[in-house]
Amino acid sequence: MLPLVLALTLAAPEPPSFIATGTGDETPTGQLTALSLKLGAQVKTPLDTKIISGLINLRRADIPPPALPVSAQLITAGGDRLPGAVNGGDAKVIQFRPTISDDDWPIALDSIAAVWLVAPPADTPTDPARYTWLAGTPPRDVLLYRNGDVARGVLSGFTDTAVTFTPGGAAAREVSLKDLAAIGFNPRFVRVRKPKEAFAHLVLTDGTRLNVTEPAVKENAIVAKALCGPAVEIPLTRIVSLDVLQGSAVYLSDLKPKKAEIVGFLGDGWTWRADRTVRGQPLRLLTKEGEGTFDKGLGTHPKTVLTYDLAGKFTRFEALVGLDAATGKRGRADVRIRVDGKEVDLPALKSLVAGPAVPVRVDVRGAKELVLVVDFGPAGDVQADVNWADARLVE
Repeated sequence: MLPLVLALTLAAPEPPSFIATGTGDETPTGQLTALSLKLGAQVKTPLDTKIISGLINLRRADIPPPALPVSAQLITAGGDRLPGAVNGGDAKVIQFRPTISDDDWPIALDSIAAVWLVAPPADTPTDPARYTWLAGTPPRDVLLYRNGDVARGVLSGFTDTAVTFTPGGAAAREVSLKDLAAIGFNPRFVRVRKPKEAFAHLVLTDGTRLNVTEPAVKENAIVAKALCGPAVEIPLTRIVSLDVLQGSAVYLSDLKPKKAEIVGFLGDGWTWRADRTVRGQPLRLLTKEGEGTFDKGLGTHPKTVLTYDLAGKFTRFEALVGLDAATGKRGRADVRIRVDGKEVDLPALKSLVAGPAVPVRVDVRGAKELVLVVDFGPAGDVQADVNWADARLVE
């Protein structure tokens, strides 16, 4: 019996199931067996094998997208968030060891927004552009010390244990990494590296966010080229979702509405936000799998009316709509969608309450205009932050 028990113990974990969404109507659930951003995805279901062309999204069927990392991490200007540790560098690159790798990644300094050498404080804004300690005129590199002190100047390189830093009006000196909580990089010199063609945005079980090109399936793992670093190989068991960007879907958060109307209940209204809530926080929604954090979407609040010009180019609009899981627990809102002036019959949105978000899929073939309306509920606008996760137009 011992060999049998040992064999069972060492058996590889069952590959996870993914829900695949493409330009077609089918959304099969099954094991991912092949992947190409040009050709689509191959999903093995209990009954047969499906080919999903015009791939838009792959999402785990059993767990929601996790929250952003809360540990020491590197944040790139392109949206990567990599938990891990700094292991040195030089005047051009930082050597960073992500938790998803056993090797250091050389990441160009001009692609990095900030590096946290310790876990960020709980009240830290989501986006480095909103760090108060990084703001200043003119822009500079910034060192945030563990005792709260801030030094502004020019960072000219890394060693295994320190950074070379020149404060304004002083001589260059070595600053130990052990003394620092975070490093912010001069936003004037930071570049967003995005390819011209479609690429994939990965979300992993530990909260890692990673943009990659040329993803493919190899032996129950995804192999790809990270935009910020080397070739990567990530087990499918660690992947929660894959979104195809610059592909067959256009996200509303990447578009400018033709018209935006904001009306406050008592005074000024809340301005809508792209890829964040109206309060600048991550988009959080309750799903049937649990609370999820979504990277793409719109944050709105009553009363908001957003109008988008479609020009007859799209086939459908889809989103996951609900009250924010953190700030909308007791809220209510009246949410409506209009296509070319005609209201779509969506009863679950007309009296939106806290609870699982509502999946929306609306036919917009040949339509010229899409209007999203978030209106006041019975209690006005109290706790009525409405998130439109993964709000996108499919070509």
